[in-house]
Amino acid sequence: MLTAVSNLAVWVVALALASDRPLVPDAAAVAAAPPELVRRVQADAYNYFRLVNREWTVRACEMFAADLPGQPIAQLHGDAHLEQYAFTADAWGLDDFDDSARGPAFVDILRFLGSLTLFVQDRGWAVHTERLFDRFFEGYRQGVSNPAFQPPEPEIIRRLLAKTPQRTPAAFLEWADGLMRPLSDVQMQGAVAGMKVFSSALRQELPATPDGYFDIVRAGRLRIGVGSAAVPKVLFRVRGPSADPSDDVVLEAKATRGLEGTACLQQAHGRPTMRVVTGNRQVGRLRHEILAAGPDLPVDELKLQRFHLKDWWLRSWEASYREVARSDYRTVNELAAVVFDSGVQLGAGRIHGTEGAAAAELTAASLASLDALEPRLRTATQTLVGELLAGWREIRRR
Repeated sequence: MLTAVSNLAVWVVALALASDRPLVPDAAAVAAAPPELVRRVQADAYNYFRLVNREWTVRACEMFAADLPGQPIAQLHGDAHLEQYAFTADAWGLDDFDDSARGPAFVDILRFLGSLTLFVQDRGWAVHTERLFDRFFEGYRQGVSNPAFQPPEPEIIRRLLAKTPQRTPAAFLEWADGLMRPLSDVQMQGAVAGMKVFSSALRQELPATPDGYFDIVRAGRLRIGVGSAAVPKVLFRVRGPSADPSDDVVLEAKATRGLEGTACLQQAHGRPTMRVVTGNRQVGRLRHEILAAGPDLPVDELKLQRFHLKDWWLRSWEASYREVARSDYRTVNELAAVVFDSGVQLGAGRIHGTEGAAAAELTAASLASLDALEPRLRTATQTLVGELLAGWREIRRR
């Protein structure tokens, strides 16, 4: 399989040079992908879609380059798609802001509509595509016009909450422990040193945090996700508020990917990971007890691995968290409610963080831009999906 992955990476380079139409992944990302991820991507077009968010965004920027000067810039989710929709015991909405950045609305809109198109085609619901697009744009306009608006809890969330047994703290911690993969001695030294610096910075922001809260009980590499599968991640179990193991806390540390090549996204200034934290706070609904960008402080043990702490961010995990899987949807109406709600959330996220005249100006500009671009956004989605499927079919053939 390693040979197959290497051959696939060579093919990606060749295809990218041969044609600018099929949407193909970065060759280095393919080469770094574990064999199991390659199999998942070859088997499922949606997984391929998740793998190529960067390339999708670059293509979207190119398609609307002429419109960019007139576009209002605001906070984006950065990778808005159906499988990012998640819930906890008391909240629901799009989560996972790894690629959050500032840019034009069409980036989020095309990404979400692309995921929706792929899903309904696979599910046999393609006849409802236009109606579902209508619901998304209705929700988006509602969110822009009234950022405080909160749609009712979607039926699918009520159903899944009712049928999903809540994990006990012990079961949650055991599950998290099972996700940890061994770290080398050098990697563990870097993880321990990085957490020490992270915790010192967090203690200044959260002075009520008890002594020993961030003492590491266990740590390991984390290999989950599709688009972020090759991104370095470390999962920590720390002591938490007391010495009682039942209230240990699970923390995920994740490196960020740069925005190079995404011409219509604003490059981050200062700490790169602040864009992720800002996206969580401005667009997100699911709250994390701990959410922090890496401090810009040197950690010698990380330098050995060519890492810098400012390129990492940290968040706590919630025991009741769960993503809504594509297989969870029973009806088009259940899907339509989530589509509407996602539109509301993305639209509202553009306005959150602004006040007074600035908010009114951004609202008016956002609605005017949406009115002007909506017909092209619908057709551009189909073009992008076609180019993505062309790239995926080639990967399947090879």
